[in-house]
Order: sequence, then C-alpha cells, then structure tokens
Amino acid sequence: VEHAAVFLGGRYLKLSRQLPQTAWIIDGVRKCPSSVEEIIAAPVLKAFDAASLKFHSAGREDVDVRMLGLGRPFMLELRGAHRSALPAGGLEALQTQIAQSGVVHVRELRVTEALVQSLIKEGEDGHCKDYRAVVRLGRDVSQVELDALGRQCPVELAQLTPLRVLHRRSHASRPRSVYALRATRLAPRFASLDLTTQAGTYVKEFVHGDFGRTSPSLGDLLGCEADILQ
Repeated sequence: VEHAAVFLGGRYLKLSRQLPQTAWIIDGVRKCPSSVEEIIAAPVLKAFDAASLKFHSAGREDVDVRMLGLGRPFMLELRGAHRSALPAGGLEALQTQIAQSGVVHVRELRVTEALVQSLIKEGEDGHCKDYRAVVRLGRDVSQVELDALGRQCPVELAQLTPLRVLHRRSHASRPRSVYALRATRLAPRFASLDLTTQAGTYVKEFVHGDFGRTSPSLGDLLGCEADILQ
C-alpha cells in the first residue's frame, strides 16, 4: 500500500552560529555534526512513522548566521507516512521536543497542503529580510559618516555569485537591493549594522565586497576596507 504524502508547514528559528540548514558535506566529508533539517526531521519522522521526508524552505542562511525574529518559513514533505495526523497536542509536543536541542525552535507547526511548497518558492525573491551585523572598518569612521549611509538607500547592488558558494551555485550576476541601513559606531573602527534587504542578498559580500564581485559594497560607500565579524 502506497501512502499519500503528508505536508507539514511552520517556521524555524536557529540559535547557533555553528549549524547549517541542511547536512553540509563536501567531497564526502561531513563538516558539521548536524543541521536544522536533521534536528527537525528526526522526531517528525518517528511521530508520523514516515519512511523519509523532503525539506523545503523560503531561502537559507549561512552556517554562522542565526535566524531569529518570526523565523524562516519551511515545509516538510513526508513520504511513506503511516499516520496522516497526530492526536490533540501532538504537534505542540513535537515543537517542544525540537526545542530541547537548544539550537533550533519551531513555531506554528501544522499540517498543510502541497500548494504551500510552490508559494514558499515563489515568494523567496519578493520578500524583505532584516539583518544585524558587527563590522570592522579600515579606519575610524564618525557617527556622522555612518548616519549618511542611511540617506543613500535604497542602494542597488550587482552581485556576482560569491566565491564561497561557487562550488554549489551557478556563476551569474544578480541585481539586489538594500532598502534601509542604519549603522551605529561601537568603538574606533567598529560598528553595528542593521539592514533591510531584498531576499537573496549576500550580506557578507555587501560588507566586504568579495574582491570587487559585489558593487557597491559597504567599503565602497565609506571609502575604506570593511569586514564582517558576526
């Protein structure tokens, strides 16, 4: 008997800076012991008695970037599931179990429809994303200069595929937008950066320029070297 696929939707928060979204394996070598997908999948597969699952999400964050706020929308496609639903409180219990990992939390977990998968993918590039970063600058920059950055927004970027992801992404130039930017001086040569960008913007590369592959970069706007610390 072939069981119909079961679809679960929700949002996840990632609290660790040492956790990839999916298993990180390069040339057969595993780089991190676990991932967001695996932490969520293990209790879900057991609860629904499913053979396997496919993980879909509205974008992804880097391994060293946390996902906070409302969380990132995701969907699980359960295959070979012997249960299509859980008893009352079952989904909430799954959220609690996932949270015990200490690094991933899930909210709004619910049984949904396959259509949500296409909506997640269609909406990726149209969404805005908020980021906060700490940056190191090549010179002491005044708060007046940092305040001037916000008045230049929106900033239209041309981003070539970053060198760090060329092994898994096609080489292309992608137009992206920084809609809002607020910088606060923390100390000589250090600042915090709050950004609102188009989904799909490579924020690290916007800061340091990726050897000229992102233009303009924060360094270009300030006329000095810039690098991201966290």
